[in-house]
Amino acid sequence: LTLHALQMDVRVGSASVGAHVRDAACYVCWAFARAYAPSVMAPFVPVMAPGLLTLALLDREVNCRRAACAAFQENVGRQGCFPHGIELVTKA
Repeated sequence: LTLHALQMDVRVGSASVGAHVRDAACYVCWAFARAYAPSVMAPFVPVMAPGLLTLALLDREVNCRRAACAAFQENVGRQGCFPHGIELVTKA
């Protein structure tokens, strides 16, 4: 459910809605990094890492990009199993 929220974007007329949902999903991913051991999070890393990285680099809302970057960095530091974590954080 959280991974779907990271991609939430609904067109309403000429505008789109979903930035608040994406921002909240980043906070949830950040909280997961602080709350769970790496062994618990390991099965979810292969899908969560690309989702956060895509959001951190390509989202049109600066708040969502910052939140995704913070969540990615927190997971890199605490989980230690994000693929190429430090290299991606320094390049992004």
